[in-house]
This record gives sequence, structure tokens and C-alpha cells, in this order.
Amino acid sequence: MLAMSRRDVLDTLLIQDRIANMAKDIAGLMLGRQMQFPANMQEPLQRFLDRSVDAVNQAGRAVNELDELVEAGFRGHEVEVVNDILTELDQIEHESDEAQREVREILFAQEAELPPVNVIFMYRVIDSIGELADLAQRVGSRLQLMLAK
Repeated sequence: MLAMSRRDVLDTLLIQDRIANMAKDIAGLMLGRQMQFPANMQEPLQRFLDRSVDAVNQAGRAVNELDELVEAGFRGHEVEVVNDILTELDQIEHESDEAQREVREILFAQEAELPPVNVIFMYRVIDSIGELADLAQRVGSRLQLMLAK
């Protein structure tokens, strides 16, 4: 009795669950290993993290519009609102990718000076933060598929 495919809804929920799990994994890794990034990486890393979190929040905004979409019968102004949110989500995710490249370049330039095991885990955290934005974009892509049907 849903206005959209049950599979689409479940797939979207699974992706959202992966976002939460990834955030938990990042926090657990950083706390468990008592990780600290070099001082010259702090600001670029924070910008990168902020953009990835912005992408997750933007995906959340889009999901929160689903009830209005259903009420509007997936037509009209509400579709435009969601499409605008999703367009902005794509832009945020792209900016997150650029910030990730910057952080990786900074780490690469000084990785020889750092303990190798720490560097491996730093790259893992960087990749996981990037994955947050990628997963948020996948939520947006799922919503676009629902709108197209």
C-alpha cells in the first residue's frame, strides 16, 4: 500500500543504515587507536569532514521531504524542491571529493615522517569520511529513481 516501491524504500533505508554504521566505525577507530592527525592537516581535515557531514545532512533533508512528496502524488512544486535539494547534494559531495584529495595530498607529502601503521589508519579514516558523502549521494540517487517512476 506504499506510494513507492517497497524495494526502493528498503534500499534507501539500508544505505542510511550504512551511513550510521560508517560514522560509528570512524569514531571507534579514532578513539580506539587514540588517533591524532598532524597539525598541518587539522584545518583541511575539518573542512573535509564538515563537507561530508553536510552531504549526510542534505540527504536527510531530502528524505524528510518524502512525506510531502507522497501527499503531492510525486508531482508539482514538491518535486522541484526535492530536485533542488538533490542537485545541491551532488555539489556538496563533489566538494567533499575535492577536499578529500587535498587531505590525501597533504598526508602523502609527509607520510615518510610518520609511523607507517598510523599512516595506514589515517588513510582508512580519510577514505571512510569520504564514504559518508558517497553514501549520502547514493541516498539522493535512490530518491531520484523514486521520483522518476
